[in-house]
Amino acid sequence: MTEKLKKLFGGLEISWKGLIVFAVISGVYTGIMAMLPPVRDTSFHDIAMSFEWWVLFGILIIINSRSAKEAALKCFVFFLISQPLVYLVQAPFHPDGLRLFRYYPGWFVWTLCTLPMGCIGYYLKKQQWWGLLILTPVLVFVGFHYESFLSSTLSFFPRHLLSALFCAATMLLYPLCIFTEKKLKRAGLLISLLLLVVMTIVAAGNQKTHYETYILSSGSHGITLDESCSVSLADESCGDVEIVYDEAIGTHLVKATFSKDGETQLIVTGPDGTETVFTLVVENSSFRLTPQGS
Repeated sequence: MTEKLKKLFGGLEISWKGLIVFAVISGVYTGIMAMLPPVRDTSFHDIAMSFEWWVLFGILIIINSRSAKEAALKCFVFFLISQPLVYLVQAPFHPDGLRLFRYYPGWFVWTLCTLPMGCIGYYLKKQQWWGLLILTPVLVFVGFHYESFLSSTLSFFPRHLLSALFCAATMLLYPLCIFTEKKLKRAGLLISLLLLVVMTIVAAGNQKTHYETYILSSGSHGITLDESCSVSLADESCGDVEIVYDEAIGTHLVKATFSKDGETQLIVTGPDGTETVFTLVVENSSFRLTPQGS
């Protein structure tokens, strides 16, 4: 196992052809996970919503590159191919079709950021103390993902348990597998352990009694959402709903806070008073939203 990990973190020959195949497989798989109802709000769906897997992919590409320029370009091309594919795979089966690409601009910004990040990340291979300075923000970033997933797991067990374990495992593996210098390994491992302890305490104190999620986005099912619209639940005992604006993806969303399982109706009222009604079923920390009449 140790030898396989060593090869994975620095012993692979990733050709441009292999990189493109890897990007296509990653994008297609993520697109499939994003649209499968059975995996919604589970660890299998998280790859379409958060960064922990993409951080791993980026590090593997960087650590197996032969120069800073190659690391930057390969990271950029990988994300330039994989991220649009996530939406392209879903388009034929999603009511929004190609309008799904309205979510892409935010991810394109991240794609552009992989150029400097890949270049800087390459210097992890130099086995110097400043390599630890490069890795530490990555560990903190994944640590916040760990806290978020663990909080959901403790509140609605076993929701996101696999993602929490994955984040914890990679936080420990990165310093152990990237660094060969013992002092760097120990320092990196100590940072990861401290982060895990702190984030575990935070997650334990941040358990939720309500299930929060986004259930509708502007443009879905032909609905346009903005500040002039209003949303409500027919049975208010099921929870609360509100319209929020997500700057990361540049669109309005309906955020729901569910306090119990059950069936109700989501009512979206437009500025002209026109109502659009959806049947909403909440069960086992998941939901199903269906336009009435469909």
